[in-house]
Amino acid sequence: MFGPSGSGKSTLARCLAMLTTSTKGDVFLTGECLTKPGVDLNKARARIGFVFQNIWLFHHLTALGNVELGIRRVLKLPKKEARERTMQALREVKMEEWVNHYPAQLSGGQQQRVGIARALAMDPEIILLDEPTSALDPELTGEVIDTLRDLAKKGTTMLVISHEMPFARDVADEMIFLDEGTIIERGPPELFFTNPRTERAKRFMARLIKRTRRE
Repeated sequence: MFGPSGSGKSTLARCLAMLTTSTKGDVFLTGECLTKPGVDLNKARARIGFVFQNIWLFHHLTALGNVELGIRRVLKLPKKEARERTMQALREVKMEEWVNHYPAQLSGGQQQRVGIARALAMDPEIILLDEPTSALDPELTGEVIDTLRDLAKKGTTMLVISHEMPFARDVADEMIFLDEGTIIERGPPELFFTNPRTERAKRFMARLIKRTRRE
């Protein structure tokens, strides 16, 4: 999902993740309405992973501790099973060598990969990522993009808010262009790169591609 600043991308993602209450409409996951009366919000949220735009880790916990905390508290798994799942998630994002490091000892890219591992460890049905590279410099951005590309190849279902167009073109099954809180256009990546249907999408894509070429 992409669009100009202030278009509602983050708000929509937070509504989908059940972190922000929407004023109208419903959220469905695999055909089940998660916003109907009586739904256990904690169980609903556990089915949806979320990776924040600003890297958010507990500074007093190691990488392992940050990932394991949610599994123990939310899923109530036994310590051994929680540890095994934590290590598997950290391996998936290539962070197994830094499990005993604290956030202050990690680069921004490594911290974001821990954040992705934290979402993965909950075994969600979908992971929402809100501009996971926006706070990173170009070199560290590459680390995170490579991680997301690997996850996509493994079949992980993700909704990514991003303006990293080469990544979107390579990985996305569908792109959604949002502007002023409205979905203006949606379709396969090649549609946006070769022949967007709306003038608004054409102008926005032209600016994004021009910026990408400069970088």
